Amino acid sequence: MTHLDIAAAPGRGDRVTDVTELVERAARLLPEQAPLQTFVHHNTLHAFEHLPFDEAVVSAARVFGTEPFQSEAAFRDHVGSGRIRPSDIDAVAEAEAPGGAPIVPGGPTRARFLALRLRHLFEIPSGAALDWLLLETDARTRLSDLLDPRRRAELLAQAGRDWTTTPEQTARASQARLLDTLWNGLAAAAPMTPGAGAPPARGRDRILAATGTDTDELVHPLLIRLSAAFLDQGIAYWPMPERELGFLHAFRRLYGQAGGPPDRFLRGLGAELRRQEAEGWTAERTVVWALDELAVPEEARGAAIEATLLSLRGWAGMMRQFEHRPDLAPVEAREARLLDYLAVQLVLDVQAARHAMAGHLDRPPRVTGADDEAVRPGLELVYEAFVLAQLMPVDITVLTRPEHAAAWLGAVAACDETERRRLLHLAYERRHRVGALDALDAHRRFTAGAPPVMAPPVTMQAVFCIDEREESLRRHLEEHFPQARTYGYAGFFGVAMTYLGLGEVRPRPLCPVVVTPTHLVVEEPAESRTARQPGSRHGRRGGLSLGLAVGSRTLARGSVISLGLGATQVVTLVGRCLFPRRFHRWSRRLDHDPGGGAVTRLAIERAPGAVETEDGLRRGYSVPEMTQVVSSALWTTGLGRDLAPVVLIVGHGSSSLNNPHESAHDCGATGGGRGGPNARAFAAMANHPGVRAGLRDLGVDVPETTWFVGAYHNTCDDSMTYYDEDLVPERSRHAVEEAKRVMARACVLDAHERCRRFESAPLDLPLDAALAHVESHTVDLGQPRPEYGHATNAIGVVGRRSRTRGLFLDRRAFLVSYDPEGDPSGDLLTNLLLAAGPVCAGINLEYYFSYVDPAGYGCGTKLPHNIVGLLGVMDGHASDLRTGLPWQMVEIHEPVRLLLVVETEPERLAAIVGAHAVLERLVSNGWIQLVAWSPSSDAMHVFERGGFVPYVPEGEALPTVHRSAQFYAGRREHLGFAHVTASLGTGSGERVSPEPVGEEAS
Repeated sequence: MTHLDIAAAPGRGDRVTDVTELVERAARLLPEQAPLQTFVHHNTLHAFEHLPFDEAVVSAARVFGTEPFQSEAAFRDHVGSGRIRPSDIDAVAEAEAPGGAPIVPGGPTRARFLALRLRHLFEIPSGAALDWLLLETDARTRLSDLLDPRRRAELLAQAGRDWTTTPEQTARASQARLLDTLWNGLAAAAPMTPGAGAPPARGRDRILAATGTDTDELVHPLLIRLSAAFLDQGIAYWPMPERELGFLHAFRRLYGQAGGPPDRFLRGLGAELRRQEAEGWTAERTVVWALDELAVPEEARGAAIEATLLSLRGWAGMMRQFEHRPDLAPVEAREARLLDYLAVQLVLDVQAARHAMAGHLDRPPRVTGADDEAVRPGLELVYEAFVLAQLMPVDITVLTRPEHAAAWLGAVAACDETERRRLLHLAYERRHRVGALDALDAHRRFTAGAPPVMAPPVTMQAVFCIDEREESLRRHLEEHFPQARTYGYAGFFGVAMTYLGLGEVRPRPLCPVVVTPTHLVVEEPAESRTARQPGSRHGRRGGLSLGLAVGSRTLARGSVISLGLGATQVVTLVGRCLFPRRFHRWSRRLDHDPGGGAVTRLAIERAPGAVETEDGLRRGYSVPEMTQVVSSALWTTGLGRDLAPVVLIVGHGSSSLNNPHESAHDCGATGGGRGGPNARAFAAMANHPGVRAGLRDLGVDVPETTWFVGAYHNTCDDSMTYYDEDLVPERSRHAVEEAKRVMARACVLDAHERCRRFESAPLDLPLDAALAHVESHTVDLGQPRPEYGHATNAIGVVGRRSRTRGLFLDRRAFLVSYDPEGDPSGDLLTNLLLAAGPVCAGINLEYYFSYVDPAGYGCGTKLPHNIVGLLGVMDGHASDLRTGLPWQMVEIHEPVRLLLVVETEPERLAAIVGAHAVLERLVSNGWIQLVAWSPSSDAMHVFERGGFVPYVPEGEALPTVHRSAQFYAGRREHLGFAHVTASLGTGSGERVSPEPVGEEAS
């Protein structure tokens, strides 16, 4: 039985119908990762969200063969470094087992036992290693080297006390007799090692046990080639024939031809496929036939289907994605069905099974079952209990009694490695949670106690995405330009649209993946000439590139192209690797089109009488629809009051030269796209005269002197792009230019802070060299870390910026602007949490799982990756599609669940969570940590075990600096929190080491 109960026996209905249902159940376990172009962060264990987090990760580990938490060795290092403190361990242990009686007379309670066990993390040998230790060393008769002097003296005193009648007994002999008695008592009470589990449901596993032949080694290489060819997005020179008929029918037509394929294990396949095709077999009937051929019993078919699909879960998941989200195909959707894929795999499994068993018909497999006898006691458990009895405050003689020895062994067994890692993870998270909440509370008190100062007039406002990478940019902007006010809003800015940019072939949705856009927005040239014309330079260049790309994959043209362009490519390769920034700028000048750069506009307003597209999309927005989009953002963020002369709407994305997962660095709120078009569209809406009139009717008065400017921040090279500058009215031009100058300065400072995490950047990197360094990272062909993306994300704060302005958050916090005073009904907060909660949780959880198991949940190191068909990456030339994040994106991450702090009363937050299943599942099952921060009392309440409980700060003081660089300079590690006084307008602050860097000193 699986966690989804997939292995339940089919009912008495039609077996074909049963197969369809079983495939649908198994499909829940498959990755939901879209093609690379639309990579969107999501909860890797989405299929387990109905379970509590602790239970889910352990259950998933059994299903996928993965790791649930960091390793015990990693946690041992965290304990040793102080990242996990004794107080964290004690708090977790007490919460797990409050109060209670001693486990054995005179021994520790369960809470004390857990606390001591988590402090003593030692290696437990097993199998042959343990046998050697027990037989060839004196481990059974010598006190453990882990004992501290006090406990060693206690045990020696016990040994002398209990055998005082033995004449002239030496201390060593007394010690040996004491420990031997302990071992024998524990061994006598130890349970026997359980036998093997139920026989495997999948035929491949039974054949492997019987013959030593792994049929997957025959099937998988072929299935990978077939899947890649079928889903290919125009990269292959020869397209798979007849794939418009679907995967199964294309496979039958291709491999059912006379003569058959040359592989030995496929002999006879052609005739079988021709028979199935002639009889009109569906995929469902084919699956039933194959399971019968593989002798899979009815009650095990669900488990067999699940195991078969999970054997290449990346390719199976991509087939599923094309079936249910064809709109996410990079170029062209395919007639994909997961059932077709399963049918093909099982047909190949049948062929491989027949081939493997052909020479072993006289050797029936011996499959170990659950009823096999256990052959030895649990010596690993005995050894662990033996060492712990020495380490903990236990009277050894008590454990000679069978009932006490059994109780002790039970306590040790209950705290096995998985349980220890779970508890240590809780302690690891507790230390971060305490640090973050204490910092927020300390900063509140710091700002409240600061001497009053006259706030400078607000001359610009900037609305950024809630992305934690924008936290440092906002902080530097506020530090160096106190007249600025910044806000955080979901990076699609409420403009849920399908977008077609100038020169793009296919429109794509730019909105959260849970939203289905109903509007189409097209970028059009302001003048008649367009780069889309076939005769334009862009069109000719595109045609030439296509011809070279296709020709390079043919025998004759490929040889000519390689000889003709080989030297050019060598120059390009050397330039991109050794002089990346200089070569990039040179190539851009060479590539510059003197007649290009046409002025464009977004067709944002729906024309009268406009009809829907073939996909049911409405072209543009009506004025009332635009008014609703703008008013919602202004009310939610609190921006609608006292608008500044310039309001920047800043979308974000990322671009880098050598990064298959580039889309993962883009904006999650736009479904893995870049938020520039959304920012541009919002600004156009907010500047529309009809929209402003509609806003006045709603009580929002946008001054005539206010101008909204759409912008795009490239988080990889820290560059800024501004849209529709030619439309800026004369009265606003100076203010806009000043805002651009200030943003440019903030980008330099942001780049400098980012560089501290790059090993390629010296810790004393001058400020004026920072921007060049991140630009080089962006365009360096040999750079596997163009940026660290969302690595280190850990916190989300939904509330007024005044709560966090001037607080150093180390680029770890999603910052969502929300003014509780302007939301008496709670509707705005509800919409915010429904949009931001799942997005932030998805980012956080994907980083968590890709870190704790880089190979099982992540896609491992980038070094062997090859892009296949614009779909994903494989290791080498043929492997499963590697889902998740590469190690180079997560290596500096701290795997903690998102700590979401919401500025509202706990009663309101509990009501909102309870009324929405998606939030209730995330919160109640512990996939995120939720905190209510009362606007009225400033008290915090943490959600624990089904309800909010008051949080009591531990009250550690924070360092105070004037500028951020004084706190982070010279340090690469994760940093704590600090007060930054410059952005608070105080103009003073205690300077702490290290000293300011470069221009920061001023």
